[in-house]
Amino acid sequence: MTEVRVPLDLWDEADKTGSIVVWLCPDGAAVTEGDLIAEILVEKTTLELLAPATGTLRICVQPETEIDRGQLVANIV
Repeated sequence: MTEVRVPLDLWDEADKTGSIVVWLCPDGAAVTEGDLIAEILVEKTTLELLAPATGTLRICVQPETEIDRGQLVANIV
């Protein structure tokens, strides 16, 4: 299992929280490492979240839920 966390370098430290705008792959979808799997909104900027591994996506955080830098948002099994 690979944890999908919001990368610490994905957004500036000054921006405390963000949110998942949309999951581009549904829960249970097969993903390949490097696939674009979600968009994250931070301070009016949309960032891309890529799959860190190949497997089945298991979403832990629903869209529009507030998230922090480094937070676990999904798993790939």
